[in-house]
Amino acid sequence: MNTTGNRATYEGLRDSILTFVEEHTSPSVRPFQKSVANWGDEWSDVAPNYLPAADLLTPALAVTAGETHDMVALFERDRIALRWEQSYTKADGVVGDDMLSGYGFAEVIGKHGPFVSSRVRSGIGVWGPDIDYPSHRHQAEEVYVVLAGNADFRLGDNAPETRTAGDAVHVSSMLTHGFHTNQDPFVVFYIWQAGDLREKSSFG
Repeated sequence: MNTTGNRATYEGLRDSILTFVEEHTSPSVRPFQKSVANWGDEWSDVAPNYLPAADLLTPALAVTAGETHDMVALFERDRIALRWEQSYTKADGVVGDDMLSGYGFAEVIGKHGPFVSSRVRSGIGVWGPDIDYPSHRHQAEEVYVVLAGNADFRLGDNAPETRTAGDAVHVSSMLTHGFHTNQDPFVVFYIWQAGDLREKSSFG
C-alpha cells in the first residue's frame, strides 16, 4: 500500500471536514465546532477496506446539490482508498439483514484513526434505500448532517420527521434515536463527542 498517497487522500478529506464544520451555520453543529477544530495532531495509517455501501455514493450524487453535493463528491472520488466499516454483525442480532447488506461508514477523525482523536469522531455514513436503523442510544453526543437522500428520523418519543439534504439532526447523550431511509441512497456526515467514541450502541 502506498502510505504516502493514503495519507494525502485522508488529509484532503480532513481539511474539507474542518472547513465544512467551521463554516456550517446550523445551531445543531455549533456545539461540535470546537472539538472538531481541536481534534489533535496524530496520524496512524489505516489500510483500505471495501464494503458495497461505498458504491452507493455514486448514485447519491444524483440526488443532492450545492454544498452537500460537494462533500459527497469528495468521498465518492476517494471511496476505494478508504477503510469502510460496520458497527454491527449478524451475530449481534440487533439490526436486520437489510442494514447489514446496505450500510457502512468511513471514519476520518477518531479513536482508531487515521487522524487519531480521543476528543471527537467524524466521517461519513452511507445507507441504501428502504433500510431501517433500529432505535438505539449511546453516551456520546452526536450530530448528523444529511448530505444526500432523506430518512424518517425517530428521536425519543417524538413522531418521526423526514430529514433531507442540508438538515442537521442533533442527538443528545443517551437519547434513543433511529431512522428509516426512503427511496434514495442516504448519506450523512456525522460527529460524535464526549463519552466512549467507539462505544457499541444499546438497543431497545
